[in-house]
Amino acid sequence: MIQFDSRKVKKGDTFVAIKGLTHDGNDFIQDAIKNGAIKVYKNSNYEELGKLVKDYYKDPSSKLKIIGVTGTKGKTTTCHLIHHILLESGKKTGLISSITTDGFHTTTPDVISLNQELSNMLKKGYEYVVLEVSSHGIDQGRIAGIKFDISVLTNIHPEHLDYHKTFEEYKRVKMMFINSAKFRVFSPSSSKLKILQGEFNNINAETAVEVAMELGISKEKALKSLKTFKLPSGRLEEIDTHRDFRVFVDFAHTPDSLEAVLKYLRTITKNRLISVFGCAGERDPKKRSKMGKISTEIADLSIFTAEDTRTESIFDILKQMRSKAIKNKFICIPERGEAIAHALSIAKKGDIVGVFGKGHEKSMCYLNFEHSWNDQKFIKNLLLGYKDLSGIILAAGKGTRMKSNLPKVIHTICGRPMISYSLENLRNTGIVNLLPVIGYKRHLVLREISRNIDFVVQIKTSGTGDAVKIALTKINPKMKNILVINGDDSAFYKPETIKNVIETHINSKAVITFVSLIQGNPKGLGRVVRNKHGQFKAIIEEKDASEEVRKIKEVNDGLYIFNQVWLRKNILKLTKSPISKEYYLTDLLKIAVDKSEKISIYKLPDSSEWQGINTPEQLQEAEEKMKKRLNEKI
Repeated sequence: MIQFDSRKVKKGDTFVAIKGLTHDGNDFIQDAIKNGAIKVYKNSNYEELGKLVKDYYKDPSSKLKIIGVTGTKGKTTTCHLIHHILLESGKKTGLISSITTDGFHTTTPDVISLNQELSNMLKKGYEYVVLEVSSHGIDQGRIAGIKFDISVLTNIHPEHLDYHKTFEEYKRVKMMFINSAKFRVFSPSSSKLKILQGEFNNINAETAVEVAMELGISKEKALKSLKTFKLPSGRLEEIDTHRDFRVFVDFAHTPDSLEAVLKYLRTITKNRLISVFGCAGERDPKKRSKMGKISTEIADLSIFTAEDTRTESIFDILKQMRSKAIKNKFICIPERGEAIAHALSIAKKGDIVGVFGKGHEKSMCYLNFEHSWNDQKFIKNLLLGYKDLSGIILAAGKGTRMKSNLPKVIHTICGRPMISYSLENLRNTGIVNLLPVIGYKRHLVLREISRNIDFVVQIKTSGTGDAVKIALTKINPKMKNILVINGDDSAFYKPETIKNVIETHINSKAVITFVSLIQGNPKGLGRVVRNKHGQFKAIIEEKDASEEVRKIKEVNDGLYIFNQVWLRKNILKLTKSPISKEYYLTDLLKIAVDKSEKISIYKLPDSSEWQGINTPEQLQEAEEKMKKRLNEKI
């Protein structure tokens, strides 16, 4: 095998040392040799790598008809259109794009992976391959040595200037690829076709038909085949809401693409058009104000939010987005999930909600961490959520032992505030009605979660019981059940687990359900005491526990579900602790026990889903634990 990443080198491989953007392969030659490289090319380049790889795989591109598609927007859809026409015309055709099923993390895979894939396609008897080609892929030699029969340019507008620096350089790179092919196809500036939704998609369709004609397929046959075409994931994708408003998800992440999709949605909107989008961090900052302006000119309400902030501050990005936006036509909600939840909560009959920027993508980047995220899945979870359950997030505390002046819940784990995880986990569970209780330095918490979502304030920290009592003043009394969770220990919960807790509560018909777990070292936690039959007796805090009770490993993890009628009636019976002068939720368990009312306990199957964070050391533990989880998902 040939490798240009020393970490991938195995015994007998050839290592090609190339100076890249952030690392120089020449610095890792010894590592490659240690890993088993038997041949090394020093101070090499992508052209040489391309030739070596091409020869190693016996030049698969020369034995296939390869159509490469590039452009600022429309690449993916055009690739899928060409692929569809060829398949419908009986041609065995492969597709390599940013959203193919077994695709790659980049639009264009590296030259080794690409040749390997082309070789595999050749072995499967493929005759044609449609390849999506990015400007990064061209510039970084990912298509070095690949022979293209047809190159396609959908359009070209300023983009990726953070990488290419100037529009002229961006154009030069694109045209270098376009001019390398035997035949060239350029998208028209307009289209009279009415096959797909939106003129921009019909322009892509017309381009695909032109490519098909170059390959000997008649125009009539190509157009007929498009009647069965479905747009790829995240391209003007309508989510089935089962409501009287509509929701679309689209990848639009440039000023031109955002304008095009908004203008189309405007034509089919019966009432208000609500636009939700962000601008990526470490990408061209000049487009942020343009996109904010465009959205507020076309949509009735724009909600500016996060989209791959990376190492930039979300607040700096939002400031740039709103700099040229029309006043009173936008709001800012930093958390993408909360922005979407808000849009869905205010949508009325005839409205359209458009969620833009992420499209098909399955992750969102904070700092250098890729967190699982999918717009479609998130939207569906909310639309199919619980209609008779409200959630309360306890987020009012200071966290004295954190040795910080910040509210505890805005300390970050892998680039995100703790409360962000709580919000997202509960939303993905399907909890539509959600209410954070905030207190200490609440302006800082509101900066993270936005004043545009529902919240209540606990002015004086008087315990968890008091916080829930305050929250009940803003919760609809018709809700059947109330979930209560801590905003500082719920980052690791899986939505499926929370759903299981809810279902356990509903099926048991208990007045209270709480979650327990087995802790190897339960120091500082309230112990769950049971009788000899395994039935719940009490939760005893460590400071009040005997030596015998302290030996118990089962602890209360702080997640509760209450029957709301019972909760409203009994929370008034709570009394202050004579020591701390605070009201505690755990006292409600004693009230239920004394009345012989049913309490259900859900024992957490995987104790790693709970992570108490009260000290800087525990915060660091959570950071390492989250890194591991994120790496496993990737």
